[in-house]
Amino acid sequence: MVREENVKLMSRIAIYEKHAGKTEIPMHKFYKGDYVRLNCLKTVVSATIVFLLAASLIAVYKLEYLLANILKMNYKGMLIAVLGIYAAWILLYWLVARVVYAARYEKARSNIIIYNHHLKKLQEEGRKEAVKAKGGVVIGDDFIDF
Repeated sequence: MVREENVKLMSRIAIYEKHAGKTEIPMHKFYKGDYVRLNCLKTVVSATIVFLLAASLIAVYKLEYLLANILKMNYKGMLIAVLGIYAAWILLYWLVARVVYAARYEKARSNIIIYNHHLKKLQEEGRKEAVKAKGGVVIGDDFIDF
């Protein structure tokens, strides 16, 4: 027999799985530290690619100056400056990513707890229905089989 409470639970579960659950359920296959580290690593790789592209564009833009002064430039000082800017760039992105992904994980955690509670409740109701269908009696939360 279809129970209204079970239909409501299944609807809540389905809505969550369709919307926020697409990102939050796979997220919780990781521990928090692992999830944050993995996404920080992705962010650092992306920031490195962006930095290299930006540096390349700046070099192309300043190509005339670079070619005119190729023998006069202080390469050691320029390398130290570029590496310093790169280190600051990566540190900034790493810190922001760490805060953002930790906050996302914590926000999703409460939703996952509710989702798991709904699943457990639905499973319990299904078990009670199965016992009743076999001819058993359900008294409160205890099952009595005859």
